Amino acid sequence: FCRSDLKAVASSLVPRKHAQSQPMAPFVQTFVDIVRNARVQEGERSTLERSTTVTSTASTASTASPGPLASPCPSDFSTPSSVTWTSSTASECMLPTEDLVRPHRGFPAARRPSVQGLAAWALLVLLVVPCGVWCMHELFARAQKLSFRHRPGTRRRHVVDGRDVWVYSPSKVQTGTPLSAVMVLHGSFDTAMGIMNASAMEQVAEADSSFIAVFPEMAQYKGVHWGYGNASEVKFFRDVSNLLTRQYYVGRDQVFAVGHSSGGSMALFLQNHLPDVFRGVASVEAGLPANQVWTGNGRPTMVVWNHNDPVLAQYGGERLYNDTRSMLRRCDPTGAGPTSVEPLSTSGGVVWAELLTWPAQGSNPLTSVVSWKSSAPTHAWLNPTHIKGTTLDASKMVWQFFKKILVTPS
Repeated sequence: FCRSDLKAVASSLVPRKHAQSQPMAPFVQTFVDIVRNARVQEGERSTLERSTTVTSTASTASTASPGPLASPCPSDFSTPSSVTWTSSTASECMLPTEDLVRPHRGFPAARRPSVQGLAAWALLVLLVVPCGVWCMHELFARAQKLSFRHRPGTRRRHVVDGRDVWVYSPSKVQTGTPLSAVMVLHGSFDTAMGIMNASAMEQVAEADSSFIAVFPEMAQYKGVHWGYGNASEVKFFRDVSNLLTRQYYVGRDQVFAVGHSSGGSMALFLQNHLPDVFRGVASVEAGLPANQVWTGNGRPTMVVWNHNDPVLAQYGGERLYNDTRSMLRRCDPTGAGPTSVEPLSTSGGVVWAELLTWPAQGSNPLTSVVSWKSSAPTHAWLNPTHIKGTTLDASKMVWQFFKKILVTPS
């Protein structure tokens, strides 16, 4: 076939609206050329099959037609010697354009999808898609639990029920077992950042590598006290616990709480009213919250009490101290005193200090009291930063108490 027919075929493949427009981009032109060549070759083969006859000898073929040398088409296409051309003039080619351009008429009858096939595909989609969504959800949940390991030794801010909750994850964590979580509650007119710096609980978590430190804010920023039995407050602590178990590798029964001043009173409240959430609690420079009804057996508790605390003196001093001890031991059937009294270091600004321990008796859980007295009046968190020269650290003692709870049946 002739070059003029190739141009006619190319013009028939290009829409008319492009014929008068700007030239096509090079990559588009290349694609169009490839399609044209493929269709031309396909049309050539089909036309040759319809328009040729196979002869038995080469002599018969040569007498029946001019042969390939007489073909008016370009010599780019080779023709077998046994092919007889039925027409070979210089002005015509054997390949009509209508044989090259074959409009698409949808699926052939043999390939048209049946209703049963479509129904089978729909059923497959309905089965596969939910399974895929469930698998992605599980993978995402597992990734969230371990996501803190990609942010080692840093704080992460969460918002729970409209309140900030800061979580510190140590740079190296123990693998293979769930982590513990220690919520540190700030006192009146303080903040989560304030107690974070005062308690230095992050440093204890970093050194131990088996728990994360959590610092929630009061409902009212720099407020006077926590909400105690308010429904919103109870919901908040449950939601924080759920956050830790869902997004961090924290065991459901390994959540603890410690607080300073009014935060310590809130911790004492939590061990009695939310024993299903907290495994144990501790209070630092705090006594029983006023006007609260105490029921149940409570949870293991530690109290750190300075007998030279001017703030505690305003709320009853020694009377509040004795009432707190009695309330924590209210379920002890023996009514006995501590079974262990251990002297503690009295260096620096500590005049005297001792650790009193009551073991679990009957339904009464373990109780420990760090009873100490500072040389100067102070309401500060007990550690070397606030009490110069001392080696005592309330954060370390509290965590050792919580570790003791972990090895005992809950």
